[in-house]
Amino acid sequence: MASVHYTCLMIIAPTSENISIAGRALREGSIVAIPTETVYGLAGRIDSEEALRTIFAVKGRPADNPLIVHVATVAQAHALILATERSIVDLLAAAFWPGPLTIVLRKAPGLSDQITAGLDTVAIRMPSHPIALEVIKAAGSPLAAPSANRSGRPSPTMAVHVENDLGNSIVILDGGPCEIGIESTVVRALADNLLILRPGVISAEALASATGMQVSDPTGAEPLRASPGTRYRHYSPNAAIQIALTVDAALEAVRVHGANTMVLAPPMYLGRFIGCFTGSLTEHDLYAELRRSDDLHVDRIVVLCDDSLARQPALLNRVRKAAGEGNEEDAGT
Repeated sequence: MASVHYTCLMIIAPTSENISIAGRALREGSIVAIPTETVYGLAGRIDSEEALRTIFAVKGRPADNPLIVHVATVAQAHALILATERSIVDLLAAAFWPGPLTIVLRKAPGLSDQITAGLDTVAIRMPSHPIALEVIKAAGSPLAAPSANRSGRPSPTMAVHVENDLGNSIVILDGGPCEIGIESTVVRALADNLLILRPGVISAEALASATGMQVSDPTGAEPLRASPGTRYRHYSPNAAIQIALTVDAALEAVRVHGANTMVLAPPMYLGRFIGCFTGSLTEHDLYAELRRSDDLHVDRIVVLCDDSLARQPALLNRVRKAAGEGNEEDAGT
């Protein structure tokens, strides 16, 4: 049987036939962009060193940034980790899988160092998007899948975002707009507690309630190395981003910088801003709005981060990273 090769980038419908074609391409060492409930991922089989190298090359991704492995069953997750780690996977999976939770655990022998960045841990999640699950099954293997964007760019939440970033190298399965719109919560599972390495829509309170375990943030930089998206630059549009803490401060920024400014604000405030571009500041909309700012060629983005964002740590985290507070890049899904 002849190998599958794609000579131009295509956005294709997720029909049964196309999912089968994508599965065949993955089995032969190609990569495919797939939808998940969080963001679109750039997927390759975990046992294909060629596919893993291609993921890093296409994205321009630093080699010391680990990849998230996507599984379709808990049994697939068990095969990737030490036997002593399986009970915590079972506990978390029962509460949150399929869904936007990535679990970092000690890896089983034999997993590619390209996936783990040479660490003794692996990050695993089971997406809830039905197309992603079908592709994993069709590929016959768990899939490594960081976000399907060029490094440093806002993560893609629609197929066209992938097309805009990655040129003519891969096929994209179009699952429509992502339901959630930001990447998964990442936790490091230890013997007696959970460390939140990256905030997401699954909160610390939800994790503690479901597991009875203590949930905390890591101390120091070393634990964060085990999570994708904790170093380098990420989420950034072309325009400079300025954070305003009050409506008045945002209005003053618009006055100073002029009409070619875009204000991102919680929807209840958008009517306050006249004479400039505006966009919705929600977890679902953030990345799409940052990409729209590029299309509009605005000079500056003013993001209204009032007290309400304190209750949305994942959204606040992404805004701060996009504004250059910290140096995150290349998140997973």
